[in-house]
Amino acid sequence: MRWNRRRPPDTLCIVAILKDEDRFVEEWVAYHRLLGVNHFYLYDNDPRQPLRGILAAHRDHVTVVEWLVDHDDTRYQGRTKQLKAYRHGLKHFAVNHEWVAFIDGDEFIALEEHHDLQAFLGEFARYDSISLNWHVFGHNGYYDDPPGLIIQSLTRRMKEPRAMVKTISRTRAIAAIDTPHLCRLKWGRRRVDANKRVYREEVYPGKTRVAHINHYQCRSFSNWMRKPERGEAGTFAEDEANAWRFSPEGCLRQFVCQIALDKNEYVDTSMLRHVDRVTSYLTNLRSKGGMDNGPGGAISGSAERKGG
Repeated sequence: MRWNRRRPPDTLCIVAILKDEDRFVEEWVAYHRLLGVNHFYLYDNDPRQPLRGILAAHRDHVTVVEWLVDHDDTRYQGRTKQLKAYRHGLKHFAVNHEWVAFIDGDEFIALEEHHDLQAFLGEFARYDSISLNWHVFGHNGYYDDPPGLIIQSLTRRMKEPRAMVKTISRTRAIAAIDTPHLCRLKWGRRRVDANKRVYREEVYPGKTRVAHINHYQCRSFSNWMRKPERGEAGTFAEDEANAWRFSPEGCLRQFVCQIALDKNEYVDTSMLRHVDRVTSYLTNLRSKGGMDNGPGGAISGSAERKGG
């Protein structure tokens, strides 16, 4: 593997650490590729289903790092494992791009007023980091994983956005990565939300109108209940607030008391506009002679406005 390959300075990459995403990762890569992401640096945290093989057709714009081979020890557990992957990705890969997004495999960047991420980021020339709030989606009544695309099958979410965010940041503006949600910026650098307001944690009306993150937190009941088996890259079992993630009883209680209660209350079909494009992209890429349409190629021109 050759690290630190220089790329054009105006490019955007995603850095992520993934586990148990073999059923969903191709859709996630295709969607963001079409939205304008130039390259993906994916840290493979699952020895059962190697990402390199699953994403073979995407090799031109995906770099896989086997994060278990040399890092499966007590220094790389829980949140430490995730943050060390992000820091490694920033140092060895993302630094060669203008922008980087640190998101998970169940998180989709959603643009409501721009054709692609290049058009969106073009409006933030004066800023260094853009915080995008979560819209959290539920299981939509699925017991087992839905048969089609996630963006097609899961159309129910919490009505109001969460205060939790993920960010797209200029790599040269990042001072450190202390949390999966916000990069610490260098002195004098400017962080805003999607409406170009100075970032504040509080949610206000219209905060997700321009752009946000669709967090498909629960793809199905059975997928949710596999959490203890998967483990967590971003939390510790000793963390009282997240201890439920590590036991079947805790996950079941969380599903009944939160997922089934309020994560399916509002119908949001805005992502359906991308289904045909993503499906065609994947079909062409897998077929003999198929080709990558390039960043923004297949989704460009398809955006519709939705209030949020």
